Amino acid sequence: MGWMHIAAGIAALAGSASPIAAIAAERDRPHVQIDTGEIAGTAGEKTLAFRGIPYAAPPVGPLRWKAPAAASRWEGVRDASHYGAACPQAPDHKEAWAQVGPTSEDCLFLNVWRPKRAGTYPVMVFLHGGGFTYGAAGVPLYEGTHLAERGAVIVTLNYRLGRLGYFAHPALTREDPDGQLGNYGIMDQVAALNWVRRNIARFGGDPANVTLFGESAGAGVVQLLMASPVSTGLFQKAISESGSGGTALFPIRGGALNAEALGQRWTDGLGLRDATADQLRAIPLAEIIKGRSFPFIDGKVVVQSPGEGFYQRKQMRIPLMIGSNSNEGSLIGNNPEPAKAILGDAYPELLAAYAKRPGSTEKSAAIDLVEDAASVLQSLFVADLHAAAGAKAYGFYFTQVPVDERAGSLGTQHGGEIEYLFGNKAAEHRWDAADEKVSRLTGDYWVRFARTGNPNGGGAPNWPAVSTQPTDYLVIGTDTYATRLTPLEERVQALALDDAKKHWAAMQAR
Repeated sequence: MGWMHIAAGIAALAGSASPIAAIAAERDRPHVQIDTGEIAGTAGEKTLAFRGIPYAAPPVGPLRWKAPAAASRWEGVRDASHYGAACPQAPDHKEAWAQVGPTSEDCLFLNVWRPKRAGTYPVMVFLHGGGFTYGAAGVPLYEGTHLAERGAVIVTLNYRLGRLGYFAHPALTREDPDGQLGNYGIMDQVAALNWVRRNIARFGGDPANVTLFGESAGAGVVQLLMASPVSTGLFQKAISESGSGGTALFPIRGGALNAEALGQRWTDGLGLRDATADQLRAIPLAEIIKGRSFPFIDGKVVVQSPGEGFYQRKQMRIPLMIGSNSNEGSLIGNNPEPAKAILGDAYPELLAAYAKRPGSTEKSAAIDLVEDAASVLQSLFVADLHAAAGAKAYGFYFTQVPVDERAGSLGTQHGGEIEYLFGNKAAEHRWDAADEKVSRLTGDYWVRFARTGNPNGGGAPNWPAVSTQPTDYLVIGTDTYATRLTPLEERVQALALDDAKKHWAAMQAR
């Protein structure tokens, strides 16, 4: 090849850059050797980033609806400058945060950010939300640069969603009766944690100091994995954001409501009666991603409902941060019906008591009561159960709202803490100095917790650990302060726990 051809090739690679600039840019890219090959990431001012790293084999063809297999090795240097494809999901989710870009069944990728300065850092592995049906690690809100700048290695990951991630069927059970079945999305998350244990030291992360943190669906998985035998030793601290705690999962089989029966009902509706596993894997992707699907108790990966493991004292005794936002009711349109179901005959009396609180109206009382009964106080009873088992627990209640939405706001919407935690202002929002301050405060609390198991320090308001009731927790917002539950809230919390125990027992009895 002549020099002219070489120069032309380099110029094509570098766009409008000169050949010398292109060579220098390639030389300056950070390279890391992991167990499947060498990768080249990108360098920012204070951090290094590596995107689109395969942590398992593509779950396609004969690997659809199977536990994740090992990723293949590659030769040469793999480009890690771009996110991998998101996992397939229904295209009807219009919120800005959920615009995930290209999707593919070949989607088991993760991303790593680390401080540019050499050192050994705590590791924070994030599980995104989206109701187990939507979302991806490449959503701009989850970009890890600002959190990594605080002194941590940040990992985000895709995992299988919807019916690709949570599906059971008698044909799949017959194919592998002793295997791990059904909760493939959670198996993916465990595979990513195993990848972290094998490889994260090469990115400056401490594999013996891993914090698993997640929001919404991801927060529920944090609770599930704290009581799962498959995750022992894979993380040493945990953070559950807006994950509730009282959800009751149905089993894979047994009784009228079970995952295998639901799976067979779906395939029967497609005309696939007595389907084989091969016939299931031949179902078009467009058909599979219709509708929703959720985790269930399979007995090997998911062995209990999210808060149930804490109630039975089977959870890891590791430091836990857990909490909710001040308008969690936004997730259900502030519908009061769940509170009526949870609180039963006590609902009218409790609603009247909430309406008598300072600043409350009948409408605001109904909103506050449903989010307390169905979310906020359920998270805090998980904190109580964890502390009662002798483990460290910190509860929080996040109240900050961006300045452009603050007037007339009902509080921080479900998921609204994410932009503050990651330091990535949502495109549709404006921030003022108070928002900037809360973002710094939140990120610092989370990273200090990841480093030491205690969020306190740096001159921030003191965050008390949960000890005895009434439950201590931290309000995080423009005004950040420690407080504790009132007797009225404790009564609602007790009824919420009683309701959860009733549903857990009913599911176990099926």
